[in-house]
Amino acid sequence: GEPSGIGPEITVKAKQVLKEKIPFFVIGDYSLLTDLASRNSLKTKLIESPKEALTHLDKLCVFQNKIAKPIEAGKIYLENQTSVLSAIVDAVSFVHDGSACAVVTNPINKWALQKGTKFNFSGHTDFLQFLDSSKTDQSVMMLSDKDGFRVVPTTVHIPIREVSDKITSALVERTILIVYQSLKVDFDIKKPKLLVTGLNPHSGENETLGHEEQAEIKPAINKLKRIGIDLDGPVSADTAFTFANRTYYDAFICMYHDQALIPIKTLGFDNAINITLGLSFVRTSPDHGTALDIAGKNTANPESLILAINEAQKIVNMRKKRNFEAICAP
Repeated sequence: GEPSGIGPEITVKAKQVLKEKIPFFVIGDYSLLTDLASRNSLKTKLIESPKEALTHLDKLCVFQNKIAKPIEAGKIYLENQTSVLSAIVDAVSFVHDGSACAVVTNPINKWALQKGTKFNFSGHTDFLQFLDSSKTDQSVMMLSDKDGFRVVPTTVHIPIREVSDKITSALVERTILIVYQSLKVDFDIKKPKLLVTGLNPHSGENETLGHEEQAEIKPAINKLKRIGIDLDGPVSADTAFTFANRTYYDAFICMYHDQALIPIKTLGFDNAINITLGLSFVRTSPDHGTALDIAGKNTANPESLILAINEAQKIVNMRKKRNFEAICAP
């Protein structure tokens, strides 16, 4: 993640909490992380391969990714963005070659990456999809809290004025199918129940407030219901996230970024994480940004990162279990 943000701090704090429970290593600047760790009475270990982390569980293991310029916390340095980018590439390489079993990403500064490198992506999700060469156009961002409230934005990092044009039956259908399959495989939900929101106020109110619900969203829902997927919608977003609905449905398919993220971040900002669905490998992350305003003050809450690491481990274990069952099946 961004070295000038809270990523290094919450990584050190996460290791202090998790200790030897979940083995992980961090790709980052060894000097920066060692300085932070020493201030928190935590030892570090410079490693040359991921497997070394398994023999130094009491230390924060660091795979060196040296930054070009020493940082002042909270201040962005474009010179360091190449190392931010290479850390993501290295992480994906490790899961692809089997050296690691999941990627947990700390927050990046998208503006800085785009200005400091040739990063032509809107964020982590589509960049990870690009790096995952076995998949094309299959990644979906899902936010989940510790109580199982899950939201998915169908469109992500695009301006509001472009959302309507992007909402097509094909995109809605693809998003629902990826979420449905992921909930079954990675979360062991036998028959996921999904609620789909509309795009417009009152879900278009019979096309008096918009046509996207009838023209694009409802046809996709009807098609998938015919093949047995448990779906309801499109419903008005202003009533979608009631307690009763959050208790009943396994995930909410929303039409744009803020429609999905506002309710989950309002209900539990420190207890939510980001999970990328549709990739060949497991990827999770905290649900917050770089928090440059509090970087270096030792006040950042590591809870979201801790949850992300725990969730990554759970999904990995579920996939291992399914692979074992498949091998043992008659």
